Amino acid sequence: MKRAMFGVLVLAASVLVPSVSSAQSLGTFRWQLQPYGSVLTLNVTQQQNGVYTLDGFEAQCGGNASLPASGTAVVQPNGDVMLGVTTITIQGRGLHTRATINTSNYNGFWSDNANNVSQPLLFNPGNTCPGGPRTGPTSPDPAPVGDATAALLAQIAELRAQIAALGAKQQ
Repeated sequence: MKRAMFGVLVLAASVLVPSVSSAQSLGTFRWQLQPYGSVLTLNVTQQQNGVYTLDGFEAQCGGNASLPASGTAVVQPNGDVMLGVTTITIQGRGLHTRATINTSNYNGFWSDNANNVSQPLLFNPGNTCPGGPRTGPTSPDPAPVGDATAALLAQIAELRAQIAALGAKQQ
C-alpha cells in the first residue's frame, strides 16, 4: 500500500512541478555599455512566455575586477527586448541597468541608476578599454522617506474623518 501511494505521489510531482529541462540556454552574449569600456557578458536562458533569465558578469577594463550581474529580459509587443540587469559593485551597491535591444541588430540603448541615460549599447564589441570602466552609484539605494509616510498617514486620517462624517449624515 505504501509503495502504491509513493508511486502516486511521484507521478503527481512529475506532472505538477515544472521540469528543469524546460529552461533552455540560448548561449552567452556580450554588450558594451558605451561610452564606457564595461561589457556585460550574459548567459541568456529562455524560460516561458517570452521571458529570459540573464546571468553573468560585467567586465571592467584596465585590470579592474569583473562584477557579478543578473537579471531578466522580456520581449515587448513591438519585438524589442527590454533587459533589467543588476550588477553588484565592489562596494556592494546595486548598479541597476535597463536596456532596450532592437532584435534586427541586437544593439540598443541603456540607462542606469548612476545617472547614465539613453547611452548606446553595442552588441558583440571588439576592443572596449578606450572608454574606461563604468562607475556605480556613490550611495546605497535610498531608504523610504519618512515625510512620505507621514503624509500618507495624514491622508488616511482625513479619509477616515470624511467617511465618519458621511456615516453621521446618513443616520
